[in-house]
Amino acid sequence: MVLYFYLLVFVLGLCCGSFINMLVYRTAVEYELIKSKGIKKNEEKGFLRSLNGRSFCDNCGQQLHWYENVPVMSWVLQQGKSKCCRKKLSVLYPIVEMMMGILFLVHFSVGAGNTPLLLVVEFIIIVFLVFSAVFDLKYMILPDFSTVILVILAVVVVVIGRPQESPLQFVLSAVGSFGFLGLLYLITKGKGMGFGDVKLAIFMGLFLGPEKVLLAFYTAFVIGALVSLGLMILKKANKKTLISFGPFLILGTLVAWFYGDQLWNFWFYFMK
Repeated sequence: MVLYFYLLVFVLGLCCGSFINMLVYRTAVEYELIKSKGIKKNEEKGFLRSLNGRSFCDNCGQQLHWYENVPVMSWVLQQGKSKCCRKKLSVLYPIVEMMMGILFLVHFSVGAGNTPLLLVVEFIIIVFLVFSAVFDLKYMILPDFSTVILVILAVVVVVIGRPQESPLQFVLSAVGSFGFLGLLYLITKGKGMGFGDVKLAIFMGLFLGPEKVLLAFYTAFVIGALVSLGLMILKKANKKTLISFGPFLILGTLVAWFYGDQLWNFWFYFMK
């Protein structure tokens, strides 16, 4: 029975990964970052348009059959190409789907929400965190609608999931996080990070609280510096190359969320 639940959670994660791939593509179309043959100009605008209609081929716009939409397996069986026009499909598609399956499993294993409602809210938070990370990685933009949804969900978690803790500490954590990244944004004149990262910090502080958000920032800056250094060593980037910081903030958020308590305990034990 336990194995059945883990399998169900993993499959749910795969499906959510497929949804993220679709949402990234349609949001990019909405932002006029790419052109699409599958979305008509007279369809709904904004986020609702991203959720409307069946899936279609990114290249030729032909509507896809259900068996072309099976997470990971469709990409593998079709050898990374669309069935209709045989154009290459991004390897990011199965990577995002597998990553979501793993993240759902990890969250379910390390301590998911103690009520069905809270569990659903936390899964949705993971969905929009990964969506934001992928979109920022591809287009260097953190969509505002995603950040707003994350902030709203963080409020829900604080209200229904942490009744024993004072909401004020989470509010102050959000204000402090926004102020910290906002100051860095002003100091670097927007070259160190975008203002979307500053707005994302509101969610981070509100959702994680004062202790875990410090761990999230530390993780983001350390890993971000190491990745940047590695890219420069490999001559894939230089000091002037712009690198999305949002994915590192989101990685730091997930690390602090899933393992924050253990890492803090390890730190205090090490410092004795």
